[in-house]
Amino acid sequence: MLEDHRSIKKTYPNSDTRILCDMISMCFDGFFANSVLSGRVANTLDKHVFKKLSSLYRRLSERLLLSVGSIPEDTGTMNPEPGYIATAYLAALKSPDKYAPSRIMSVNWQVVKRMSRSVRLLENEKYINMIVDYLACIQVVLDGVKQKRLTAKLL
Repeated sequence: MLEDHRSIKKTYPNSDTRILCDMISMCFDGFFANSVLSGRVANTLDKHVFKKLSSLYRRLSERLLLSVGSIPEDTGTMNPEPGYIATAYLAALKSPDKYAPSRIMSVNWQVVKRMSRSVRLLENEKYINMIVDYLACIQVVLDGVKQKRLTAKLL
């Protein structure tokens, strides 16, 4: 008789895995929200920026997922921050087209801040270096677009 594999609960093998799972959640939400918004915005600058951010979040989430292997079932001990990020992205996507880009950018900054705090809790240097590199790329894009949007009078 076949066993029901859904009843087997995987637990977090170490403290880094729990943090990485939270980061995967935030990155996936960032990928989704920025991707959706890149299809919604009308100007070329915003299309390019949100597509770039979506790509960075997607690549980081893929790298993190490869590091974790498979995501364990939530045991109810997940940090609430990824839930706040998901809610913030959804609220920003529901806002009118005029305000959505600024609201998504604000949430993107929140993700960078929260992930920067979380990366300090990691023990594995390999993970730390990889995540810091991606966060730096995301931050460079966010800094650059803020100036470009001001210049183009999109803010």
